[in-house]
Amino acid sequence: MISIYEQALGEDYKQLHPQLQKKFGLTSEAKTASICKGVMEEIWGGSSYMYTFLQLGTLKHITFPERGSNIPFTLENYAYQNSFGHECMAWIRKFHFDKTRHFDATMIYSSKRRGIVDYLGIDQDLITDIDISVLNNGGIRLLSGPLVFYKKGVKIPIPTFFSGIAEAQEWYDEDKEQFHINVEVKNKHFGTIFGYKGTFTIDYFSCNDEIPEYAKPRREIYLKSI
Repeated sequence: MISIYEQALGEDYKQLHPQLQKKFGLTSEAKTASICKGVMEEIWGGSSYMYTFLQLGTLKHITFPERGSNIPFTLENYAYQNSFGHECMAWIRKFHFDKTRHFDATMIYSSKRRGIVDYLGIDQDLITDIDISVLNNGGIRLLSGPLVFYKKGVKIPIPTFFSGIAEAQEWYDEDKEQFHINVEVKNKHFGTIFGYKGTFTIDYFSCNDEIPEYAKPRREIYLKSI
């Protein structure tokens, strides 16, 4: 079995730095998970009039209003198969302010779309396609597409006025033996909703048949187009 990211990149996957290949190579069959630990050098973005929206996003683990420098950070990745038989990768991001804030997601590979589909938050009702590519330095770039709200079998495209495009870049620094991350979510009308950049290291560990309940969404959505 190959990972959902190797499926999406095809032969280009081999151009990733070996440490990135290992990080994005987790599969449910291998029964290995990872935890990243590091510090976000800076977390920024979001005007004062966005505060209510950002605060509401904490309920779904998709946004948060806090900003700052040198914020401790953890990321847990679990590869598993959901109840529909789809290979999934859980992204459980935790930013440790005075309160711990989440920015969580579940990703799958869609053979019909020939790419990654990202279910944002813990209710799987916000969905976007992800364009994935390899950087010149062996890093990886993930760029989100238009956002769709999914409710009771109905898909509702979210106007760009109310949504953002996310770009994430990760790469490995061999000299310092650590990963770098840079993420920014932008709205074309209001600018940066939020962004963060920092460094981290990774530990891998055995993960048996069951992953932690908190790593799973509160409900699973089945898309016929997958």
